Amino acid sequence: MNNSIVEIQELYDECQLPKSDDLRWYLVAVVGTSLSLISLFTNLLIALTLLTRRRKHFFFLGLLSVSDIFLSFCYGPVIAMDVIKNRVQLLWLSRLWWFYVGPLLAMCHTSMTFSCFLITLATIERLLITQQSKILKKFQRNRGLLAILMFLFAAVVRGTAVFEIELQHNVNCTGLTEYEPVLTPLVFTWLYGTVFRFYFRNIITVFVPFFLLAYLNVRIITTLRARQASFFQYRSSEHKKKIRSATRLTVLIVCSYLMANVLNVFITAWEYLDFQSAQTEEAFWIYEICTDIISVLYVFTCATRLLVYISCNMEIRLAILETLCSWQKKSANTMICFHIA
Repeated sequence: MNNSIVEIQELYDECQLPKSDDLRWYLVAVVGTSLSLISLFTNLLIALTLLTRRRKHFFFLGLLSVSDIFLSFCYGPVIAMDVIKNRVQLLWLSRLWWFYVGPLLAMCHTSMTFSCFLITLATIERLLITQQSKILKKFQRNRGLLAILMFLFAAVVRGTAVFEIELQHNVNCTGLTEYEPVLTPLVFTWLYGTVFRFYFRNIITVFVPFFLLAYLNVRIITTLRARQASFFQYRSSEHKKKIRSATRLTVLIVCSYLMANVLNVFITAWEYLDFQSAQTEEAFWIYEICTDIISVLYVFTCATRLLVYISCNMEIRLAILETLCSWQKKSANTMICFHIA
């Protein structure tokens, strides 16, 4: 009799939905979705402004805005919907989410990694400019090729996550808990699951970019200070301002990335060193909230890029204003816009 009661209780726990958490609801669904909508429109404006032939020196930042658009568009259906479906408890919505979340989540991770690589490429280019490097021209001629290679590398490293999880029908449950995600046999192989997925992917996409960008940022600042006199000696005042402005912008973009990813590095290190401890009943709520904060921080960074660009770089500020004014039908409005600039 007691064994039957225990078995029934276990089945009940297995089929029970996670409790609706108000903190997660407001953080992920309300705040996160609002930020993603802001990011969607502001990055669309950035992309239309920077991805032009005469602003090709902002090529990496233009591509970064395209990646941000994709991530902002996917935030609601992928991240926020996970919280929403548990709160509204609609069977058709839950089934729809499980149907598309695997491939879309893999594409989101690919896009996030690609964004990180684009920031790295933009920072390397800025360092080469600051150092007056001989390979700068060659680097600039191959911007498109470098971006394609980084995207393909991101797709291989992160996009393969689509093969790691599959839906399994839970025969003990019906309704909203009828399906559960399980790891595929591929994950349990030593070469893929341990070497590639656990070590290589985490090191290449989290630790290396974080510390490399921190190093490049320091190098740019120290190089600019050391070579400031000789660097600006034969250049016009306007050109000096543009170089300083572009350098300041790059440094601030990297700083915002580093601040947004400090927690991600910490969580990845936790998973790296002792993943099982993160899944215990006592620690899981901390782990879950931290991962939610990481998602919201990332979309917050995307949403504030326009503010960073227009506050740090006069050329982008005027270009953004020019794009906005070009949408005005009346020439009077256009003149007013440029007068304000």
